[in-house]
Amino acid sequence: MLFFLLQNCFSQSVLNGKIVSEASNIDGIIIINISNNKTSQSKKDGLFSIQAKPTDTLYFSGMQIIDSKIILKESDFLKDLCYIRLKSQINQLEEVVIEDYNKINSVSTGVLSKPAKKYTVAERRIREATTGGGIIPLNPIINAITGRTAKLKKELEVEKRERLQNRLSGWFQEDYYTQNLKIPSEYIKGFQIFVLDDDRIIASLKAKNKTMTTFLLSGLAEKYSKVIAP
Repeated sequence: MLFFLLQNCFSQSVLNGKIVSEASNIDGIIIINISNNKTSQSKKDGLFSIQAKPTDTLYFSGMQIIDSKIILKESDFLKDLCYIRLKSQINQLEEVVIEDYNKINSVSTGVLSKPAKKYTVAERRIREATTGGGIIPLNPIINAITGRTAKLKKELEVEKRERLQNRLSGWFQEDYYTQNLKIPSEYIKGFQIFVLDDDRIIASLKAKNKTMTTFLLSGLAEKYSKVIAP
């Protein structure tokens, strides 16, 4: 009993750390323990605390630094502070002269009262199928009877899911799924389809929040591993 008690206490230890970087502002950096799904956030001076243990992997993400992963060692827990050095996100541009023609558009010239909405191919087809001219618009009536409208709506949903799946593929390479999430390569596409049934993942992808998506994928990977285990 004493052995298991000590083991549990060790597994629930807290890592006190400090982020060191050339970035001028190091507060608000997101820290995610990929191994146990715990999260934390750095303070103004770069200090942070997070529940962790040796061999856990910490993921650091922020606008001011380059996203990085650190594997913790036992020696990191023997110090009062574990210093984490991160590279700053510096985008230095040469001097350029920009001619601002964006203010000249259909709204500023009075042609439109507000910017025109941009539609995808599937959205344009739905719009064409559900609108029509004249006193009695015939397009919506005919398309509803023939079932074309329902078919186009399904195509629109497929298009939206494909866009979100493409965003996942662009954000995370194959080695992230196989090494970090422990998903076999032949199951990666299936996992991407699986996570798109989760409302939280859909919301984070639409918001282009990669940090939150990374955090959610860790939990869903465990559930998916149980599904494919047989």
